[in-house]
Amino acid sequence: MKKLSAVAIAAMLAVVLVVPVTADAKGDEIAAKHFGRVKATDTSADAVMTLVDKSGNKKVRELQMSTKDTPAGAFSFVEFTKPADVAGTKFLTTPTKDGTEQRLYLPALKKTRKIASSDKSGEFVNSDLFYYDMEDRKLEDYTYTFLSGGETLSDKAFAGLTFNKIEAKPKADNAPYAKSIFWVGTDDNEIYKIEAYDKTGGALLKTFLFVKFDTQKGMKTPIQTMVTNHKKGTKTLLQLNNLKVNSGLKDEVFSVKNLEQ
Repeated sequence: MKKLSAVAIAAMLAVVLVVPVTADAKGDEIAAKHFGRVKATDTSADAVMTLVDKSGNKKVRELQMSTKDTPAGAFSFVEFTKPADVAGTKFLTTPTKDGTEQRLYLPALKKTRKIASSDKSGEFVNSDLFYYDMEDRKLEDYTYTFLSGGETLSDKAFAGLTFNKIEAKPKADNAPYAKSIFWVGTDDNEIYKIEAYDKTGGALLKTFLFVKFDTQKGMKTPIQTMVTNHKKGTKTLLQLNNLKVNSGLKDEVFSVKNLEQ
């Protein structure tokens, strides 16, 4: 193999050093600030999930949600408590060396269903959330491109805020979205809006709005989320109540035994 001379290497470095920061590098920087912010070790909350069909009819479900962040990865546990047709349904997400593993417990059948990697685009309990959306995302899951800065959102919930807008393309083959557009707060690096585009056809599929946050112990957690499915004309609203942060949740909460008992 032909070796580069010291002069050639120096010339290459000189070119690199005078090139301005690229759009991709800026996108990486903004994404890294978001994923690098201080997060809770664990959270728990009572939640209300409201499903709104295209005619405006509503179904309300009550559930309990818990998360735990560990060196091995992120765990989450969900249990529905009301109404009767979904009560006792449980959902567990655990990290693996290759990604995540998801299990859904159905009380009527007294059986646990393991969600296959190819099924991550399936609807989570008939909501507008995919199983994919129930997983914790990491910086390395995407490639990023900076789109614009100084953006604003018209919804009054975001009054006075400005955003950097970046494109995120998932690396995983089983991701149900071709790409997502993130609106990242310029002051706090939180994501306030996501536009997710369909893998088939590339049209806008969903919009996620993180309307309200709760700040505890210096950490912000979204407690009001609205998901709009533009293809189906439906919405899912998720409200977290009685949020607890860093309460010391036990590992047993996120076990298969807890899922099936």
